[in-house]
Amino acid sequence: MKVKLKVESKWLDLERKSMSKMKRSYEDWERETLQKAKDASDLRDLRKVFYELGDRWEFDQATGAWLAGSEPLDTIGLILRMPGLRPNKERYVVYAFMAYSKGLTQQFDHLGDKERIIVERDVKSGNIQCWSTTGHGSMDLFPTDLTQFGSIEKALDSSYLLAQPGDHALRIELPAASGLLNTFIKQLWDIAGGSKSFHTKDIDVLTANDIESSLDFRFHRYAASVIELDKIWRHFTGSTVEWAKERVLDKIPDHIEERDKQSLRKIEGLLHILWFRPPFEQLQPIESLYEELQSEPTPTETQRTLVPLLGELAYSLTDIIEKAKYLKWKSVIDRKSFSKSDVFKGLDLSTIEREAFAAALEDILKEHTLAYIGYPERATMKNKVMRVLLGSIILPMRILSSFLETVRRPLRQLLQKREKETTCNGNESSSDTEETSDSS
Repeated sequence: MKVKLKVESKWLDLERKSMSKMKRSYEDWERETLQKAKDASDLRDLRKVFYELGDRWEFDQATGAWLAGSEPLDTIGLILRMPGLRPNKERYVVYAFMAYSKGLTQQFDHLGDKERIIVERDVKSGNIQCWSTTGHGSMDLFPTDLTQFGSIEKALDSSYLLAQPGDHALRIELPAASGLLNTFIKQLWDIAGGSKSFHTKDIDVLTANDIESSLDFRFHRYAASVIELDKIWRHFTGSTVEWAKERVLDKIPDHIEERDKQSLRKIEGLLHILWFRPPFEQLQPIESLYEELQSEPTPTETQRTLVPLLGELAYSLTDIIEKAKYLKWKSVIDRKSFSKSDVFKGLDLSTIEREAFAAALEDILKEHTLAYIGYPERATMKNKVMRVLLGSIILPMRILSSFLETVRRPLRQLLQKREKETTCNGNESSSDTEETSDSS
């Protein structure tokens, strides 16, 4: 599907300048890497070269090539589908990957901004809410109502995605706001935007259906298994009153109760990892706890309940990690076959953009936590505080900045006009002096 993207024009101008520097950096890195490989005398030296490159060398290569061969701020989109935290809710995370060189840095081992908006739909009522990224990865405090569009696809098709690379922000901009709150917020952001000029272009977005049906990439299954484990853990731990009631009614022996407590404490620790560490760092602790509970000779009822949940979690996580790895490997090793993949049918993507998509998909699993990707309610207390601060400060700061720019603009024009008049007067005086000298 196509989505309209707006980017402030000044970022395009800055990017054109910085991309030439980025291209030189990438070309130097590529040349040095190839020379090291050529200078290797045997397999041991060649292995050493790969160790020095690290496990992100394919990512460096793919994103560096994208920056070197792309237009300023080239962007591709991706939609991940996942369950909501409450019944009858489903979420969609719309990612935008920008070939953005981060201004004057020397780094090219990244895709620039990987920002997102989160859309939640109530399956029963049809209510649709959207949270934009305020800045630096933090989500808006108040959602934008998209119910009027009827579906997420129509909402994205009718609206704009407004990218603000300097603030690491991605916002949804409605063609016309409805409702008092939406209208008020839109007016504030319009004021904050000032009289800036924007560049608008259509970008291709791979939908959740594209990657689930064509790539069999089931992120929804993984997220659902985490939420289910969290729900069961909360049910078993419960409140003190419920615990006392169950102990009296069920007459649980002390040694069984102690084993259950230990198991649930380990599940609590695992849930902390599942919410606050990237998926690539989760597999080992999941498998370790799964094997421990599965090997119990006489498991308790609680342990028997937890084992299949951990098994499903391990399987679903392994599945998306291996598929992301394979996708990136194929984009590097078998470019021709990868470029013809069904997932890209009907999309106007260059070869470089397709390779960048593969690198980005894996990089999300390496860098972003599940709480960050789609569940800001599960964020750490530090991140929740940052969300409140950024959500409260960024809009007023932009409005102030816009006001100051509005004041400076006529002053700047007035000063420029005076400078021109002074220059003209100076030239006229010089001409008069020369004429007087000639007359003498």
